[in-house]
Amino acid sequence: MNVEQMKQHYRDFDQWAGSLKELQDGEWHKPISEGKWSVAAVVAHLLLWDQYSLAERFPFFKEGAELPSYPDFQNVNDRAREYAEMVSKEQVLDELLETRRGYHELLEQTNREKLAVSFKISTHSLTVEEYITDFIQHDLHHQKQVDEALGRSLVK
Repeated sequence: MNVEQMKQHYRDFDQWAGSLKELQDGEWHKPISEGKWSVAAVVAHLLLWDQYSLAERFPFFKEGAELPSYPDFQNVNDRAREYAEMVSKEQVLDELLETRRGYHELLEQTNREKLAVSFKISTHSLTVEEYITDFIQHDLHHQKQVDEALGRSLVK
């Protein structure tokens, strides 16, 4: 995936996230499937992982860097679910869109060479391009879940 494709994803994502502001409370708190997280919890999950990447990953992407393993996934996910219940839909979405501005800024300063920077997370080697692409796939996975739960097609 090249930088322009990444930028387009984040523009599309912003449009999608902004569209969630129009949800009614029942839709916002609707489970994405039987016994699963609510739409709100999924969006908060995206927010917390974005905040983590901006603070704990992006600043340390240097050739040959060895970064620590990810935090406990379940702990982060539990915090996301709790956060979604504590704050308003508007706050979660505004924070998500604000956090995504950091992604836009990062990509404005990125070129092919920066995408090729190789590093390790624990023992797993990857490039900046692979890291960002993984998180884009993560976005798309959750966007699809949310849109299916809401009975709508993915906003483009």
